[in-house]
Amino acid sequence: MSETRYFEKGNHGSARFWQIRREGVRCHMAWGRVGGKIQGMTMTLDDEAHAVRHFEYKANEKRRQGYVEVEQHRVADVIDVWDAGPLLDVMRVHEERRYPGAWDFYWTGYESVDGHEGAYAKLHDFGDGSRSFYDYLVLSDDKRRAVQFVVKKSGHDHRLVSDFLGFVRPRVALAFDGRSHHKLRLQTPIGRFDHVLMCAPSLCYSRYDGRVGQVMPILNCEIGDGDTEAYVEARLRGRDSMPSSTWDREPFPVIDLRFDLHSDIGFAELGRRKLLREKKFRVYRRSMLDRSVRLLAEATSDSRLEIRNYRGAISVLRPADVTSWTGGAIDSFLLEG
Repeated sequence: MSETRYFEKGNHGSARFWQIRREGVRCHMAWGRVGGKIQGMTMTLDDEAHAVRHFEYKANEKRRQGYVEVEQHRVADVIDVWDAGPLLDVMRVHEERRYPGAWDFYWTGYESVDGHEGAYAKLHDFGDGSRSFYDYLVLSDDKRRAVQFVVKKSGHDHRLVSDFLGFVRPRVALAFDGRSHHKLRLQTPIGRFDHVLMCAPSLCYSRYDGRVGQVMPILNCEIGDGDTEAYVEARLRGRDSMPSSTWDREPFPVIDLRFDLHSDIGFAELGRRKLLREKKFRVYRRSMLDRSVRLLAEATSDSRLEIRNYRGAISVLRPADVTSWTGGAIDSFLLEG
């Protein structure tokens, strides 16, 4: 469900506008001078109820600032609606709007993938294996939508990619069925990967009026079985995010932390700060987990550290547990559940 509120403030000659549009767990905001340059940002909230509260809070905040809600306007370049034509035609029109010849520049180098109808690939070669990558576009049966994925050249294997395309091509429609994502089990592993993550356009910076989703091979431990849209986005886009284009990577397991750490004399590692607290489970990198375990060893007995893995299992650690909670025990919990 989408809903939009539009506000203006000031005289006609110098009026400013502010708009908010809510789509599921996301709130898209745009602002600027009427008829002038537009700025914008998007916030992803914890769940849809949180997004509704944020939507109403921001609207009320603008009223307090003197903005007046007016009949809904369509803000140019913020919301764009395309005719329901073939995706490649939509892409061509979009690129040509940037400058004449933009489409030819964009599409040059894309070639059909042998044995996979509707799949196209382009090598972006920077002469350096660490930066060069293959970009794949996989069209749906009706050619109106697609999913995209990227593979770094250093880990690219044509046989593995062909197996992946064979799994993905008949399932493209899943990225547009109204759910934010699907975690799908592979019957036969592709390389070391045993699952596939299919993402709706909302999870990958929706382009071309939401016609392009994203897909990637993953390990079971890398996306939580019950992850919400906000958690999946944090794993893909947040701090120390999953290197989804690196197909020869080591496992990148779910690490969700919640903690309440106290020290009477202050933690030396934190500059004698006496408290470190995270009230809700948040996505963190492994370095923060290791750091939290070190701090827990110095903390008061009422301190705790909670770790949640991809299966949703939670391990609660107290200072007395640190000696038995070795790196091997952490890996076992994160990777195997």
